[in-house]
Amino acid sequence: MNIKVAKGSGFCFGVRRAYKILEDVIADSKPNDRIATLGSFVHNPQIVEGLRKRGIPPITEDDIDAYYKMASKDSNVTVVLRTHGVPKELASRLAELEKSNPYFHSVDCTCPCVSRIHKIVESESATDTDDTLIVIIGDKNHPEVVAIMSYCSCECRVFASLDELKELKTDKKRIICVAQTTQKLTECKLCQNYLLNHFTFTKIYDTICRVTEERQTEVEKLAKDSDIMLIIGGRESSNTNKLFEISKKIQPSTFFVEQISEIPLECINPDVNIGISAGASTPDSLIEEAIRAMSDNFETKNEDFAALLAESEINLPRTGAIVKGTVVEINDREVIVDLNTSCTGFIKSEEFDDDESLIKVGDEVEAVVVKKNDAEGTILLSKKQADGRASKGKIEEAFKNGDILEGKVTEIIKKDDSVKGVIVNALHAKFFVPASQTGIAKDGDVSALLGTTQQFKITELGVGAKRTVASIAIVEREKKSAEIEEFWATLTEGKVFEGTVKSMTDYGVFVNIGPIDGMVHKSELSWKRFRVPSDIVSVGDTLTVYIKDLNPDKKRISLGCKTAENNPWNIFVAKYNVDDVVSVKIANIMTYGAFAEIIDGVDGLIHISQIANKRLGNPAEVLHTGDVVDAKIIEIDNENRKVSLSIRALLEPEVEAEVEAEVETEEEYTDGADIDTTDIPETEE
Repeated sequence: MNIKVAKGSGFCFGVRRAYKILEDVIADSKPNDRIATLGSFVHNPQIVEGLRKRGIPPITEDDIDAYYKMASKDSNVTVVLRTHGVPKELASRLAELEKSNPYFHSVDCTCPCVSRIHKIVESESATDTDDTLIVIIGDKNHPEVVAIMSYCSCECRVFASLDELKELKTDKKRIICVAQTTQKLTECKLCQNYLLNHFTFTKIYDTICRVTEERQTEVEKLAKDSDIMLIIGGRESSNTNKLFEISKKIQPSTFFVEQISEIPLECINPDVNIGISAGASTPDSLIEEAIRAMSDNFETKNEDFAALLAESEINLPRTGAIVKGTVVEINDREVIVDLNTSCTGFIKSEEFDDDESLIKVGDEVEAVVVKKNDAEGTILLSKKQADGRASKGKIEEAFKNGDILEGKVTEIIKKDDSVKGVIVNALHAKFFVPASQTGIAKDGDVSALLGTTQQFKITELGVGAKRTVASIAIVEREKKSAEIEEFWATLTEGKVFEGTVKSMTDYGVFVNIGPIDGMVHKSELSWKRFRVPSDIVSVGDTLTVYIKDLNPDKKRISLGCKTAENNPWNIFVAKYNVDDVVSVKIANIMTYGAFAEIIDGVDGLIHISQIANKRLGNPAEVLHTGDVVDAKIIEIDNENRKVSLSIRALLEPEVEAEVEAEVETEEEYTDGADIDTTDIPETEE
């Protein structure tokens, strides 16, 4: 005979949690105190009877007033609410009674999965109340559904099956669908699909308890491989009845066992495969008793009871083991985890640190078993220990491979008012980054890093109490180096950039053109004459430069600003011709004439004989530096790049006026583009 128990059989998380709360209430009570449960605590006659024998009877709503009157200084009264939840109005009434009598208490043991449905229905029904219909897939007489309906502020309808749902006729624009947590999964899916296909706006919430889904799936698998199926639990339990229905369709030899006496021992023989599943309200002890009852008849043919328990996963995981579970509730003190076994896990809130806000109901977490309480079926878990184990290998691998990690700077380490470094949190571990490796200059403000996310590399692996050392600067240097290499690969002679002047010397300026700087020699800086670069540019100025020469091996680059296109003489001859009249600005006055700026970089000479229609002793008699006058271009010397101008050509000649011009030789005046070069040394070309 082979006996196999479906995974997750027995108390679900919600029932086990409720039992823990109830046991805490009992432990804190005094001999004269009274405790009662509002209705059957769970749908299991053995449990209800067991509580009654301990002096904790089930009461009805009509009994509340009588119990309230019993509450006094000598006898506290506590009413414990069942896992199915209670109607909203009743919960409010109990809260008011608590306020009016300090010796009357109510304790809410509603399953978090059910409470979630209350919140969904309350929120959704408050939106477009007149145009919203809440559809509940479940049993309208079940306490859970009755409680859910009380949270609706709009029209609410309950349907137990697809056939019932097909009778729905409504003109509501919004349909919100939830399901009783223990509803049969296949029937629920059929109803949800029907709503989606027949109504324009339907919003579906998956509210069937995950444990319920998994149990139903496990029963289907087990029923296919078993000759006999036993479904153990109370006949009033909705989820137990659903398990029975599912199994019966697959394996006709399925028996509902509420009492051990109902086990069909006459059908059991050494050659059969027996499958066992149990509802969420079924205690482990009843499953164990059923296994013993069958094993006693075939002692020589069966494995021992401990082995069966191990196979069925009823036993608790060992201390130190890593387990996975689903978050089902989050409160100020702890995060409650469903481990999909006959136990409930608790993780202290501080275990999550800054990550707590990211954890939500439904998330899967991995934790280490720290402490077990077999009697209560609870387990204290540590997420930090599990994270630490997982991260240790990752840290060692990152150090070995030189991987880049990313973390948040959480602390600045100081000693004697001197900054020693910062702490970076990553992979659930702390890394020390010395001040010299933060990427901040020696006299810079390291506190600017606090709270920021930084990339870093591990430079020294910590052992024991020794810290693991890391560097932010090394990542920045490597990135800079890679960026420069990539940039060099794109460079070609003649390529043009808009650069920024970073620094200057007497022989040239250094211009930043991305990740690198290049030098513009003073001879390539401008077509104008100047003594030092600071005469014409300043640090921070933007210059248009091009690459004159590249040396990738030595990582040197020469830049230039002077081009044929920006040569002032080329610009001038392209725009002006002899006989053109131009507006010019007097730049310098000599004894033999005046130099006038035609365009930036090109000056023309107005000989003294061409200034006026009368004889002048000195140009300064009629012209002053800065004057703007009109002049006519009378000669353009391309070879020597000289321009001759005339103001006189634009003047009316005076009658019988004689103008004697002192004609100067070519050697007596300089290049038309020069102003006063007496004190300007020649630049190196």
